[in-house]
Amino acid sequence: MIPVPAIDIMDGKCVQLVEGKPWSAKITIDDPVGVAKRWEQMGAKRLHVIDLDAALGSGDNEKTVCEILNEVEVPVQVGGGIRDDAKVERILRAGASQIIVGTRAITDVSWLRNISRRFPEQVIVAIDARGEEISIRGWSEQSGVKLMGYIESIEDLPLFGLLYTDILREGKLEGIDIGMIRKIVGATRKKLFVAGGISSLEDLESINATGAYGAILGMAIYKGKINMKDALERFG
Repeated sequence: MIPVPAIDIMDGKCVQLVEGKPWSAKITIDDPVGVAKRWEQMGAKRLHVIDLDAALGSGDNEKTVCEILNEVEVPVQVGGGIRDDAKVERILRAGASQIIVGTRAITDVSWLRNISRRFPEQVIVAIDARGEEISIRGWSEQSGVKLMGYIESIEDLPLFGLLYTDILREGKLEGIDIGMIRKIVGATRKKLFVAGGISSLEDLESINATGAYGAILGMAIYKGKINMKDALERFG
């Protein structure tokens, strides 16, 4: 399992939110590019970059995302508001190793099939859930789509992997739902990234034991609950 630092961008700044709510920012750093370079220098083998404004349909930080892609050498997975072919192509051409798609991948599986076959091993599907139901549009709407049924329906696609986020735990530093993580790992052969609630090295040990591929670290590393260097030494 690899620990992956998260760089969530809103209004040109690196932020960390609680349950993805735009008004709940607990961390605000003015230089997302500098943050990305710092995590790379610390030894991170992959970065997770999300344009929150694009995800919410309230703006765009693509210029900042592209600056990060130009400044670091490690693989970067990029998400947030990627809902059409043109943006998929643009972000990959800019240097992203993978793109993360959520809303349209959930609501239009035929589109997901098309882009995953055009760009094999370059698409990660974001499965952002409240309980058993997947949320969309920057977590602002419930889709009505059930988590486990959806995972089964896309198992045959040539994806790089899946990203499961437990929205109700996101940013709260209250620990993980290890039972749900085990359930998802058991339901798919895809690489699984896990996010939401991770708050300690013990949480990372538990995730590692499930066979998950990666853990996305946000609030915990910005608040100092997890020392990124320690996490990388133990798991990276």
